[in-house]
Amino acid sequence: MFPSTQIHTLDCHCIKCHNSHQKSSYAAKRTETRRNKRARVEAAMRNMDVDTEVIPTSRSDSVEAMDGQANSPFLDAASMFDNDRDDNDFDDNVEDEVNEIEIEDFNSEDPFAAPDMPKNEVHQFIAIFTVLFASRHVVDKGAAVLIEFINNLLRIYDQDFQLPTSLAGLQKMTGFSAITKGIKKFVVCQDCHTVYQDIVSAPPRCVSSKLGARSACNCNLTKSISSGALVAKREYVYQSIKNTLSVFFRRPSFEAKILRGTIIDPMHNLFLGTSKRLMDRWIDEKTIGPEEFASMEKIAETMVLPRDYTTLTTKIGKGFSYMKADEWKSWVLVYSPVLLHGILPPLQFKNWMYFVDACRYYVKPSITFDEITTAHSLLEKFCNACNVDYTATILTCNMHLHLHLHECIRDFGPVYGYWLFGFERYNGILKNFKTNGKDGFEATYMKNFVQNAYKGDYVNAVLKSSSQIPFIHTLSKLVTTSIPAATVTTLSSRPFRLQAFVQGYTDPYNPPKGNEPLPPSTFPLKYKKPSVMDDSDYLHLLEYYQVAYNLPDLASYQDTSYNRPALDNQIIKLKSIDILGQHYRGTNNSTISRGSLVQAKFVGSNGNIILGFAGQIQYLFTHSFQLPPTHNLHLTRMVHDHQHVFAFIKWFRTSSDRSREDDGVEFCLPTFSPDSYHSIIPVHRILLEVATATIATSRNVSKMLVIPLPKKLYA
Repeated sequence: MFPSTQIHTLDCHCIKCHNSHQKSSYAAKRTETRRNKRARVEAAMRNMDVDTEVIPTSRSDSVEAMDGQANSPFLDAASMFDNDRDDNDFDDNVEDEVNEIEIEDFNSEDPFAAPDMPKNEVHQFIAIFTVLFASRHVVDKGAAVLIEFINNLLRIYDQDFQLPTSLAGLQKMTGFSAITKGIKKFVVCQDCHTVYQDIVSAPPRCVSSKLGARSACNCNLTKSISSGALVAKREYVYQSIKNTLSVFFRRPSFEAKILRGTIIDPMHNLFLGTSKRLMDRWIDEKTIGPEEFASMEKIAETMVLPRDYTTLTTKIGKGFSYMKADEWKSWVLVYSPVLLHGILPPLQFKNWMYFVDACRYYVKPSITFDEITTAHSLLEKFCNACNVDYTATILTCNMHLHLHLHECIRDFGPVYGYWLFGFERYNGILKNFKTNGKDGFEATYMKNFVQNAYKGDYVNAVLKSSSQIPFIHTLSKLVTTSIPAATVTTLSSRPFRLQAFVQGYTDPYNPPKGNEPLPPSTFPLKYKKPSVMDDSDYLHLLEYYQVAYNLPDLASYQDTSYNRPALDNQIIKLKSIDILGQHYRGTNNSTISRGSLVQAKFVGSNGNIILGFAGQIQYLFTHSFQLPPTHNLHLTRMVHDHQHVFAFIKWFRTSSDRSREDDGVEFCLPTFSPDSYHSIIPVHRILLEVATATIATSRNVSKMLVIPLPKKLYA
């Protein structure tokens, strides 16, 4: 019935506090104890001529950093509430105190020490791979089956080694459990703030004498207080808080600070808020009915989206029932500009596009101040138009918060840093967390987060032999960070510069040639087997090099009659490529492939930039080309890298229809233009990903709508 751990406070008169202006400070009793003990130890060290720099002085509790938890964010809480030692059990003899703390305890220990790891390096790899694979892809029950399977294979091949039969034993043997060793779950009383080791040791009611021991802890208030008393207490607390805050809110500076310090979640504000509310309004007002839903679903079935966007088909036909935030996001950014055109009245559709355009700016991982201002202006137009197009009840507090999003982004950065999509996208994993073990949801989620953050460091620590380098490529697929950095190879000897890379796809007058540095996160590339380029495609590659490098005499590999440089036809195709958040891939001989629809800028015949050049990647490949020695390309200032990374793209035929440009949607024909050297394009020149939809006009002419999507830029 009594708490196993409580914090007792008193006046601290240690050396540090005694030297302060007030000669003391109000601190926890255990804090005063540590300070006094630390002072005695440091004095003894000085007397013994021991270098005191060994003892860290930046934290008052650093001497308590034991068991490899020196880097744990939970060390202070764990040591503060350590219940194994008596508060009053101290020895004033300094030498006894010194004997309790060895100098070696201050030296940093190996956080991933694994004394039980097998000596055989292959067996080490098997154990490390199993524990990493289980932590990423397998739940606890499945891990036991995986371990049993591997042990059977080891027995079949007469190996004198077996994995522990449980996942916990395997983690202990490999040192993987040390990552989360410092994570502990405590229970805190909401009234007196007493901290308990676990829910078992926590009493059902608050036992603090200051609060009269009448309230209850851990949401058990309803069990000990009648419903009438509960309502009265809540009303009393509410009025007390209101009266207290009203005094502060009378000060304009305080009001401004507390409002600017509040983060608005864009996921709920934009997608689960306004977009859902307007759809409900259109359904209630009969603007959209079953017939309109059926026609929209028919067009939606023809749409092709990038891999990062959730597809919607049947939910549109069912009236947008049980939509999640990710689905509302796809609806706003991709589907609605196409499907709502002709369904909503013209003024309402124009107003809706203000909202869509603002969302296109706000959802970008990287955003400029000018884009923030533009998005805010669009949301102002949207809210003002809603006040005209609908009744006053459409204007809610959620809509008012639209007008504070620009302040939130200016203060706290792009929305990717704090919106709540992460919790929704990992909802399936989190459901498993609730039933895994006795740690509970919070502790299990924290352990998973810490494991993912330090898996790369763990692999670097346990793979210490040079003979284990071949294992790194396999293990790198199971961690979220690159391991080790020294093994990642790039195709360019020049450093990557983001500004130059951005200029490559935004300035078609000075296009990259294909051998410029790519972002480090792009590597390692996912190669296929080397192959020979198709002869028809090879001719376009040859023409590309002739134009890009101004080499009209560059010959084909088949042309051996002339004494001039020839171009090799050997290429290596790529499975896919990730460039700053964009995932590109070829069609792989299929008609539709998500991630293959892109857009690029070109210079037209009249010298103007053509923005709406959309196409479909057929395949990605690398090609090696060495400039001839006689070629002058300002090589005195530039190092030529022979490896080039290209995409072979079939471009859609353009359309003269410009009726949807104001909506951010472009028309093109669903057929490809003839291949040319323009089909060979460096991956550096890909502007952004697009979605497409196929519609039929009133004359039964098939057209394709191209929806450019926000450019992602994970710098």
